[in-house]
Amino acid sequence: MASALGTPMLLRAFPAAPSLHWSTSERPSSSALAVKSRTGLSLSNLPSGCNFLPSVLPNPKPSGRRIVEANAKKSKQKAAAPVEPVVEEQEVEVEISWVEEKAEDAVQYLTSAVKAVPGPRVGGGDLPWLLAVPLGYAAISFVIAVVKTARKLSSPREKRRQQIGKNAWLCETLSDYLPAKREALTPKVFEEIAKQSKFDAEEVMRKYIRYALNERPFNPELVADLIHLKGVTGLDDETVVEVLNEVSRRIVKAKGPVIMKTTGFTEKGLKRKAAVQALFSKILYLAELDQFCSTENRSSLSIKEIFGVTEEDANNIRIESLSGTTELESLEKSVGISPDDEKEEKDEDE
Repeated sequence: MASALGTPMLLRAFPAAPSLHWSTSERPSSSALAVKSRTGLSLSNLPSGCNFLPSVLPNPKPSGRRIVEANAKKSKQKAAAPVEPVVEEQEVEVEISWVEEKAEDAVQYLTSAVKAVPGPRVGGGDLPWLLAVPLGYAAISFVIAVVKTARKLSSPREKRRQQIGKNAWLCETLSDYLPAKREALTPKVFEEIAKQSKFDAEEVMRKYIRYALNERPFNPELVADLIHLKGVTGLDDETVVEVLNEVSRRIVKAKGPVIMKTTGFTEKGLKRKAAVQALFSKILYLAELDQFCSTENRSSLSIKEIFGVTEEDANNIRIESLSGTTELESLEKSVGISPDDEKEEKDEDE
């Protein structure tokens, strides 16, 4: 049965009890009034002989006013909530270079090529064992080659070779100024040369003296160059004395001391010992030159002791003058010493 508003009603019909009957003078019970107020129907409209349970009747729908208020409240809540701006996603085309494009193509090609190789994979990945073994061998070989190269570059032989190259560059650079452009070699120019060679002034002086004694004729022009080099380096006489002592030590270490008695030597040994005597005579001449080494600092000279020469022997092979043919040149000619013989077994400064 439906109510006047169309609301379905669940009614359970029971047989009418004989004692239930309403008279016209009786008032309806409270249950009947409740049913009428909810449904708009009275019990008099029900079929005779039927009772019902009021508790099973549905709750009435909310009134129209309440629905309007609820909708208005929801609208206010939506209006109060902040409105998030809608961000539109735009696709931007990025131009890549030709190299990057080719690199990506190469990676894709290699990936597809690796996947196409048959056989079992390493650790369940895409790399097959057929490629992993040769790649591992190549990687190990590369590491071994790097280690060998590093050891070779740090070996004493390689360091010595690099040192010889630096010495050669220094001497060739100074030879561009001495003697042809002697006046152009100023202290500022020398400082720049020393900075490029990474040698200090004392080392430059020692290396060039050793180079000049072996490569250039010992004449007044060479002595003038050495005096000028001493001036541009700014070295004092005490330091110059120490330089001469160090040069003497290196010569003796490479070729041995001076031996005055040459009987029993072979021709090669005789030339070697005569070259040592010639070097000692040149160093002794520079040490006794006032413009190169003052008298006050000669007490610290020890070149005679280093070469193992007595005072008497030093007097016999001392260079008295550089004018004309000196006793030193006569000695070199008598034993047949050539410039190549003086270069023989020459040690390189380190």
